Amino acid sequence: MKIAVEGCAHGALEEIYGTLQYLEQQEGIQVALLLCCGDFQAVRNADDLECMAVPKKFRFMESFHKYYSGEKKAPYLTIFIGGNHEASNYLAELPYGGWVAPNIYYLGYAGVVNVGGIRIGGVSGIYKSHDYRKGHYEAPPYNENNKRSAYHIRSLEVFRMKQLKRPIDIMMSHDWPRGVYHCGNTKQLLAKKSFFRNEIETNTLGSPPAEELLRALKPAYWFSGHLHCKFVAAIEHEKEGQETPKVTKFLALDKCLPRRDFLQVIDIPRNEFEPLELHYDAEWLAVLQGTNHLFSTSRVPMNMPSQFTDDRWDYSVSAEEMEGVKKAFNGDLKVPENFVQTAPTYNPARLQNARQPNLTINPQTTLLCSKLGVTDPCKKLLKIAEGNPDEISLEDDDDDDDTHNPEEISTSDVDDADDDDSASEEVIVPVNPNTTEPVPSQEEASISDEEAELIKEMHRIRSSPATSQDDSSDVLTSPFHTGSETESAAPDLSDSDSLHQGKTDSDSGKRSSENETDGSGSSKKKFKRRNQAMYEDTEESC
Repeated sequence: MKIAVEGCAHGALEEIYGTLQYLEQQEGIQVALLLCCGDFQAVRNADDLECMAVPKKFRFMESFHKYYSGEKKAPYLTIFIGGNHEASNYLAELPYGGWVAPNIYYLGYAGVVNVGGIRIGGVSGIYKSHDYRKGHYEAPPYNENNKRSAYHIRSLEVFRMKQLKRPIDIMMSHDWPRGVYHCGNTKQLLAKKSFFRNEIETNTLGSPPAEELLRALKPAYWFSGHLHCKFVAAIEHEKEGQETPKVTKFLALDKCLPRRDFLQVIDIPRNEFEPLELHYDAEWLAVLQGTNHLFSTSRVPMNMPSQFTDDRWDYSVSAEEMEGVKKAFNGDLKVPENFVQTAPTYNPARLQNARQPNLTINPQTTLLCSKLGVTDPCKKLLKIAEGNPDEISLEDDDDDDDTHNPEEISTSDVDDADDDDSASEEVIVPVNPNTTEPVPSQEEASISDEEAELIKEMHRIRSSPATSQDDSSDVLTSPFHTGSETESAAPDLSDSDSLHQGKTDSDSGKRSSENETDGSGSSKKKFKRRNQAMYEDTEESC
């Protein structure tokens, strides 16, 4: 089964689907599934834009609303996780997953599904230590703190994922698992993103919870976005009785922009007798049932059960518990196609009067929670709001400004202004086969006003992108990390997995990072200043 993987979508669905369709024509292949690794931006209308953590002048509707309204239908079954630039109010309606539009499925805070016998899991959001042990207390309308903490990953989801004992084929996370850069071509990565050096050397780049899941689940593949560059690695796990240690093939991809490695197609063997349909995962649903009492809407940090406490700490499920789940669904775990619109579709006339909406109850969540007999997170939050109307809009007691916490600065996100595309690479300039117009771009949040005006003009142009087949820059001969050498090895994914790569055209002008040219002070101080400036504007801009 050919599966397309996309890094950060940033709402550019028309461009992504267009690239895939062109790739199919050029390569004579058929893609069965599209996976998106966060920053999907399922923005239905102007109100949703108000709930997205980016400055107002960089909020674009993009094209998701066309798929939500029914004007268009996604040509591929699309499964995505949340990132740190999302319409958080819409995703909040589907904490345990659901359809955001016909043929487009959100995995929820975390989740596992099955497609054609392929088991796919994912965790949404990014890691911030100060919110990690809190409950899911955020609900729209958000204050500025909650607008960001809403997409911070929680320990509950990681704990639940760690209860899974059956093999996972594919895992997705928005930010990278910490340490994967030691298992690939680190030298090449630093040539593209030199400002990663300090965090790589101190092993603080990436998400510790994602690293924990990587080591616990040992999936065959792990896909990520967030850092806006392509990177491949092979993570060899410790032997557990088997003769050959398990290896996870890691692939990170860029965002959908010109001349970026934002799309790749892999070929994964599957059971041909399994239908290419989206199914719930019995083990995952049983874990949700067994850990329902751990769900919290409190701001007070709490620890998950562990072997060092007197509580039960192993919530892995039995075959009988999974059979109980199947019985609750009458033996049919196929995800029902029960998408329903819960908000008005996009109306350009309402752009000036947009405001954050209240939390909406989505019937998909109501049905799933009812069948499982678990708490509906949305109803619980609404009940709290009814008891205290000011509860949801209260300012957070803790300080979300990471610039005052060196630990948070060292693990913070990377400003798009620091993207360094100076590393030489041979690319094919993609254009529509029927025209010479370049493909338009979806720009990042950290750009100048002059560039923003140029981008707005580019958004008026729409054409189909082409693809590049040159994947050699990320392919090395040895698939394993070789100690502490800077030039580590990465897996040749294109050999056994038939990878195809998608890129789009670009402007020739590139901005150099201020931190790479400033020679004053230590690299750590430069890194800290860069992040302080970033947080003053957009907090997390990847």
